Amino acid sequence: MIILVFVFLIFLCWGSFLNVVAYRSISDVPFLKKRSFCPSCEHFIEWFYNIPVFSWFFLKGRCQYCGARISILYPLIEILTAVIMTGLFVKIFMLHGFYFFNLKTIFSFFSYFIFFSALLVATRTDFQALVIPQIFSLWLVPFGMIFAYLGFLKINFMQSFIGAIFGYAILWIVAVVFKYITKKEGMGVGDMELLSLIGAFLGPFCVWVTIFIASVSGLLFATSCILITKKKGMIKIPLGPFLSLGAVIYFFFDKWCIWFLFK
Repeated sequence: MIILVFVFLIFLCWGSFLNVVAYRSISDVPFLKKRSFCPSCEHFIEWFYNIPVFSWFFLKGRCQYCGARISILYPLIEILTAVIMTGLFVKIFMLHGFYFFNLKTIFSFFSYFIFFSALLVATRTDFQALVIPQIFSLWLVPFGMIFAYLGFLKINFMQSFIGAIFGYAILWIVAVVFKYITKKEGMGVGDMELLSLIGAFLGPFCVWVTIFIASVSGLLFATSCILITKKKGMIKIPLGPFLSLGAVIYFFFDKWCIWFLFK
């Protein structure tokens, strides 16, 4: 139990780092710029105001120096990172008897660690700016195939290759049909590239499950937004976070997903 608490806290800090990566990747801020700073007043943030999750609640979601609101995405991404990565740690290591000295198991953990980190960053950037940088989607697709070839993933190379192609193609077809019918753009290329990444790491069947979960959860989210804001007509909803949700659910509950779809 103690080790899980320790691991959870470590991954909270990793989530804080992913927030920085996500913000700077879409805000034209150099990654090597020292220390965290407030986006509004650009005042450097002291370490005791930069503690994951705790600081956001302590400051009541506002900058200590200028009073500007701090996005709730910060603690949300930190908590999601800690939960998902701790779950990954348990699934890879603890359920298999702590094979820390099994190199294949260690590499498997880090393969999925990279994958989920990319999904979390994509979730943050898509929610914030409706953008998914290719470095966190398309650029990682070849790595998924390499990891699958080396046996670090639960799928083989051919499944990874087909999953990547299928993931991109199916959303591309949906986008083309939607544009033909409505004469409007309904889906960004970033969503296609993200689903291609998911297919490369989790395989073609996961693509189906991910689309199903993303469609249902995205529809519920959009309906809630319309009811709360009382806006009429079309509203822009980021698809990336819901694709990521589908991938996470499939990874941890793949047998349940298969049973649900084919019962």
